[in-house]
Amino acid sequence: MAGRQLAAQTVPATGGNVVTTDKIAAANGVAALDATGKVPQAQLPTPKITVGVTAPASPAVGDVWIDTN
Repeated sequence: MAGRQLAAQTVPATGGNVVTTDKIAAANGVAALDATGKVPQAQLPTPKITVGVTAPASPAVGDVWIDTN
């Protein structure tokens, strides 16, 4: 059986669509994955949790409000 050769590929220049290893699990970088392919809890933001009767005046995306009424 004859071997097959892959077509030549162009490697993009750094700074294009390439993620360098110094950006993995770094601030303003990309999340790393654990052995199961999931983002580790330590790399997820902590949501703000508010408990009360009145909704927060300016909630942020990801915040949680629990109505005790």
